[in-house]
Amino acid sequence: MTDIHAELHAVAAKPAIEVLANQTITDAALLPLLWGIEEEGVPAVVRRRSELDPLVLANEAAKESQLGVGVGASLDYVVVTQALLEVRRPYLAEKTTEPQVIRRMGSDAARLVRRVPLKEGKR
Repeated sequence: MTDIHAELHAVAAKPAIEVLANQTITDAALLPLLWGIEEEGVPAVVRRRSELDPLVLANEAAKESQLGVGVGASLDYVVVTQALLEVRRPYLAEKTTEPQVIRRMGSDAARLVRRVPLKEGKR
């Protein structure tokens, strides 16, 4: 298994997708999201917050990201948004605990940065 902390420190200096996760989300739960981002060749940085609203987390993440794309994870939701979008109108949002869906959300966040079509899948 990958050491999430070592990976995150390695990419911290590069422009990256910011992932803001509620402090109760485990590293294991975030791995599929990070694998999805990584498979598209875009770096990611994970930070923890006490905030519970995944829309707020995603919006803050997007504003903190040099790439303008952020992901919020909380309350079984994964939210992907861009810095210019309103808090309550994210680019993508899924309520899920399924690793394959979480991975696709990570991939789609990275595809948004790369400006390529999103992956096919149930929305």
